[in-house]
Amino acid sequence: MPLRWADASYIHFPALIDYVTLQARAGGLRRLYYWLIVRRVRALADGTKPLMTNSSWTFEYVRKAYGSQRVYVVHPLVNVEELLPLGGDRGKIVLTVSRIGWGKRVIEIPEVARLVPEAEFYLVGSTSSFSGPVIRELKRRAERLRNFHLETDVPRKRILELMSQASIYLHPPYAEHFGFAIAEAAAAGLVPVVYRDGGGWTDIVSRVDQGLGYTSVEEAARIVRSLLNDAERLRALSAKAREVAKGFSYERFKERLNEVIKEL
Repeated sequence: MPLRWADASYIHFPALIDYVTLQARAGGLRRLYYWLIVRRVRALADGTKPLMTNSSWTFEYVRKAYGSQRVYVVHPLVNVEELLPLGGDRGKIVLTVSRIGWGKRVIEIPEVARLVPEAEFYLVGSTSSFSGPVIRELKRRAERLRNFHLETDVPRKRILELMSQASIYLHPPYAEHFGFAIAEAAAAGLVPVVYRDGGGWTDIVSRVDQGLGYTSVEEAARIVRSLLNDAERLRALSAKAREVAKGFSYERFKERLNEVIKEL
């Protein structure tokens, strides 16, 4: 949050927004409890201090949580220089890179794969001590599904290999605050198909093409199939995705950060 003793702050997402929402929904003593929390946290904040955040989507939540007037979007830097050269013979491969957890809703990826049997789907991600039940559910949903592949805790080299082979990047139905994996996939030339919400949509994919956002498993499958059946559009969108991703380079990050610093 924009602390009084800080010259500027960078926030990933305002945790206070959960209490603002709970306050609006609660009643009686519970409503008073949440109101006191919100009041106390806001008392520590200084709405006149510059506050940076990671996307225009998060920007709206920051304003709602703290009432800050000086909020600036400074996108996180992405190592696009490593990814822009990737390419080669891309097949009917759909890649998903995500942490393997319930919150990310990765269990929906096999459902999309079931609806697009002509493509190979790869779900690649890191695991934690809480990933076991999710992996078991993924395997249950992928039973008898030949075109779904799960790879966990793979080295960076393997991710880059898949990014050079895949044509489409499919993000799970989860609203990312920014979406590093989405930005990296775009830089690598994959056409991103994402949930129509979150910073990954507003600040990355919607700038590539408005038709790449979905709200259901069925819609995601239709978009993927349409892209795979239109090689010319796939190539054009791949080039556009790379151009959009260049906006998240280290140089652009420095430029934007300097712009905000001048406001101090």
